[in-house]
Amino acid sequence: MATTGKKRLYILLTLTVIFWGTSFAAVKTGMGDLAPVQFLFLRTFFASIIFAGVLLNVDEKKRKIEKKDLPYITYLGFMGMAGYFAVQYTALKFTTTVNASLLVGIAPIIIAIYSKFFLNEDLNFRRMIGILLCFMGICMIITKGNFSSFSFGKTLFGDILMIINAVMLAAFSLGAKKILNKYDPFIAVAYINMAACILLIPVSFIPNFLSPVSLLHSFSKIHVKTVLSALYLAVTCTVLGYYAWYNAIKEIGPSRTSVFNYINPLVAAIVSFLFFQEDMSIFTILGGMSIVGGVSLNNMNQPVRQCELD
Repeated sequence: MATTGKKRLYILLTLTVIFWGTSFAAVKTGMGDLAPVQFLFLRTFFASIIFAGVLLNVDEKKRKIEKKDLPYITYLGFMGMAGYFAVQYTALKFTTTVNASLLVGIAPIIIAIYSKFFLNEDLNFRRMIGILLCFMGICMIITKGNFSSFSFGKTLFGDILMIINAVMLAAFSLGAKKILNKYDPFIAVAYINMAACILLIPVSFIPNFLSPVSLLHSFSKIHVKTVLSALYLAVTCTVLGYYAWYNAIKEIGPSRTSVFNYINPLVAAIVSFLFFQEDMSIFTILGGMSIVGGVSLNNMNQPVRQCELD
């Protein structure tokens, strides 16, 4: 991969995790009128409209998906979008934000270990130190130096769900290798999002424990800010974000890509400070420096090549 292409890839990847870091604020701003899964449905619905509009202008042969791949695309839609956020939102009812944020941070570690033994990716000492620095950084940002706030006990059920959530994120990132061998990242993400949108229809429109009231009965109460927040997430975090993420997985592999996810808490902390007047301590700055250093260690002077896809 040419140097220019490499820089462009890392710029897109950095922008992606910045967008994802702002997603918490967008959800917090816009989700007041709806259940979490219903808000997620709106996000995937808007993204599906955008994807469909682009696909209509793509050559028919290029945008065509083989029927035999539809079950696997549906699986990715569940693991990376519909099921992933449903499990995460449910977990947050039973655990603390601190525990949740730290436990989902094990996903890049799972990916790195899996990639080492099953994808033959290099996991040298420098990369292990980089991952450790990232994890230490996220600990400092989330706990603000008060590590006693991270504890198990009454939150055990939610903590287990967050570990499952981390495994789902790892499976989603690793699962890309099969589908990206056949399709362009944008085409793949478009159909994965549409599959997620379809999966969310029953839990959004049929009353259940995730959404006690049907979305049909909530339409008249939906505020403009809810629509705008869902649209923002659809454009930045789904259409642009997931495309850049899958493109990075294709070019540099799931392990190096996943480490960028550690930037999310840093961005979320900055956004929360600017828009919600939440505290920012010296540990936020130190944690941010640790994360940037860790991400750099994981990617500096590494030959960027298309990962081997089976």
